[in-house]
Amino acid sequence: MANLSTFSTIEEKVKKYKDDYSLDKLSDAFEWLALEAILTLNEDEIEDAVTDGSMDGGIDAVHISGRDVHIFNFKYAESFDKSKDNFPGNEIDKILATMTSIYERTIKEKEVNPLLWDKVVEIWDLFKLGPLNFKYYLCSNKEKPIVQAITKFESALTKFRHVEFFYYDQEDIVQKILEKKYPKISGKVRFVDTQYFDRSDGPLKGIVATIYATDLIKLVMDPANPDKINENAFNENVRVYLKLKNPINQSIYETALAEQNYEFWYLNNGITIVCEECIYTPHTPTPTVTLNNLQVVNGGQTTHALFEAYQKDKERIKSILLLVRICETKKDYHISEKISETTNSQTPVRSRDLHANDRIQKKLEEQFKAIGYFYERKKNQHQSEAKTKRIDSELLGQIYLAYYLDMPSEAKNQKTIVFGEKYGDIFEENEISAVKMLLPYKLYLPLEVMKKEIQKKKRNKEAIDEKEAFISRAIFHLLNVIKIIAEKKALDLNDDKNISKVIKKAISVVSKIVAKESKKRGELYTHDKFFKEIQTNKIIREFVHKQYD
Repeated sequence: MANLSTFSTIEEKVKKYKDDYSLDKLSDAFEWLALEAILTLNEDEIEDAVTDGSMDGGIDAVHISGRDVHIFNFKYAESFDKSKDNFPGNEIDKILATMTSIYERTIKEKEVNPLLWDKVVEIWDLFKLGPLNFKYYLCSNKEKPIVQAITKFESALTKFRHVEFFYYDQEDIVQKILEKKYPKISGKVRFVDTQYFDRSDGPLKGIVATIYATDLIKLVMDPANPDKINENAFNENVRVYLKLKNPINQSIYETALAEQNYEFWYLNNGITIVCEECIYTPHTPTPTVTLNNLQVVNGGQTTHALFEAYQKDKERIKSILLLVRICETKKDYHISEKISETTNSQTPVRSRDLHANDRIQKKLEEQFKAIGYFYERKKNQHQSEAKTKRIDSELLGQIYLAYYLDMPSEAKNQKTIVFGEKYGDIFEENEISAVKMLLPYKLYLPLEVMKKEIQKKKRNKEAIDEKEAFISRAIFHLLNVIKIIAEKKALDLNDDKNISKVIKKAISVVSKIVAKESKKRGELYTHDKFFKEIQTNKIIREFVHKQYD
């Protein structure tokens, strides 16, 4: 149900996005907000995904990741009264008509804008390798579609198989925003022997059990710093920890470290944990229990005091048992989304968060601060600062990967490796510095401006010089070419006079490669596909070297 508080939360965020990203309309800003909140896309990926504009066929954004195709339609209400309306059914009709023609391969290039056509060609190309997973998102700060519209939508598309449907209203969008601000916590504990009892009431499930105090401590331990507690596990706890100066907490601490600490189970009221999922094999002794998206809602003082006692004497705490009440309260989210976001697998964002407190990340933040920038170790860490002075660690990692490590295709299409397998290569303490990272970032900025202009023209079906149309898909490759040219010609890229000159030269060189590849591949060629392929790295690098050797 729409309410003013939720509407206003989105409205203020949308206004900020409009200013930060220099977008034309509030509705455009809502699209950026939703894509970042739902799929955790960065600025470059959002620019690539948005197809909204003239002749978009009801498809406002398409993000392709592996075999998953994410299809979006957005509707933004600029007034609170209009936000009380349902998602419009006529938009669903547009999507159905467009997607049917894509599935059946009857859609023509002249019927859609160039941005959407690029996505259509990429989808058809991927179809050759097997079925795709289509995920449809109807996103609005209005109410969800009426039941009849949802039934029609799903019935029409389910026949194509491998489809999922997600409906986001204003409450869901705000929930996503809050989830990004307060990360989900998941972990495991063990029930002692058969000392547990459970019951279910419809969507609710409750368990009362005895657990090991050390399991609780590990559950709330900061994965990046085992000496600290992860305070995100207590976001929904109404009490702030009062530390050991509080006599009750001091008593808990002392009881935990006492010779008779086996009495702890009898003297303490225990803790209450709420979670989206509580998974274990019932009727088994000492089962391992997975808790997804957990919050310690009661017993925060006990947990903190036990954690401090654990830091004092780990061996003594091993003998403590604790009473726990677990309440499973499943949220009204699609099962696949819930699993992907709440299991213990490390998503790209999770990997980034786990590295956010690394010593090298903190040192980079201080280095950037000294030269006038705000380095965001965590997503939107400095969102109150001017957008022009904020630098995202993930984007910098992608740029570093493309520029210094000669992996532009991976930077464009496999950003997970920035905080995954390539983390050590990018953030190598003996190699990395803020000044070193800032150089390619300054080269990236004018290219990003060009990209936005090209995407805007495509969206509006305005004329584009085909010799430069590839730029919007080739930023990371252009950065790599700029580096090679600068090295070959001994250009100092710290001198602003050389930047525009070398950018123009890089564009000219890559345009020749594009013309050659386009001619060779014919109708199979698309800019998007070419600049995602790993082999493109070698094709461009060898061509550029031949030009200057």
